[in-house]
Amino acid sequence: MATASFPIPVLGNGQGDERDVASEWRVGNFTFASGTEDVVIRFRVFHDDPDLKRLLDEGSVRVMARWKCSSTIFSGYLDLVKDTPHADGATYRSSLDQRDVLGPVTVSVFAVAGRPISDFRWSRQHEDYGDETFDVRTGDLLSVPTDFTFDPAKLYDPQNPPLNSIFKIVKDDRAKAKGVKVSYIEDEQIIITLPKTLFDRMQLIDSANLKLTALVLPVLVDAIAFIRANESQGDGEDLTDRQWCRTIKRLMDANDLNDDDRPLAIAQRLLANPIDGYAADVYAQQDNEEVQA
Repeated sequence: MATASFPIPVLGNGQGDERDVASEWRVGNFTFASGTEDVVIRFRVFHDDPDLKRLLDEGSVRVMARWKCSSTIFSGYLDLVKDTPHADGATYRSSLDQRDVLGPVTVSVFAVAGRPISDFRWSRQHEDYGDETFDVRTGDLLSVPTDFTFDPAKLYDPQNPPLNSIFKIVKDDRAKAKGVKVSYIEDEQIIITLPKTLFDRMQLIDSANLKLTALVLPVLVDAIAFIRANESQGDGEDLTDRQWCRTIKRLMDANDLNDDDRPLAIAQRLLANPIDGYAADVYAQQDNEEVQA
């Protein structure tokens, strides 16, 4: 059997007929996308073991991922969201704060016991184990950790504020104020003015992706169009000294978006596709509610 030492047989340990458990455990389809605030990470876990599926469904075992940055020496566990369930596993999504990473980041994915499991036995465990059972402790691995290393292509720079810092949302206390208004006259920030009721209600929304989709995305589309309109006119307003303009253009340069003439496509890319993110959040919430029910 496999030479790697684990206190119990685990998925993915060994090769061919010498595997601890005759079931698939594989992690693949790893992707990442660097936004202005976060690095969004996705990967797919492939498994076909009936015991693992049962343990995951009942919550006794969890898929977890730990990350470590070689440059900042920061590390931690990813807050995983099951993005898409599959018949043979699931795709998971998470994110890292750009401020915590700099150079190559290694992500390790594994299945781990969330509570003690007495007299556990894999139905497909290697014949050398016979009918032996195991007392699984909380935190014990049930799979071999699978590692991925990537360079986050960092966009965050303390000397150059991230994208959301160029927007300032203020409240209009006038009783008859309606609709969202935008002003580009300030040097540092784009001012988004909301009627009092809308402003108060937006404070109650927890979803960052919903706020980005409802407010920042349309304003960023308008701002990009505003910049380009001024640049195309010989007598247009000079925006080169405005911090918010420089930040948008710098991020467009960093993402090779200057040749794209579609402000909506550019804005979605700079905000890491918040509409997709919000839809995924809603799907994950509904999926969790169905599991709990």
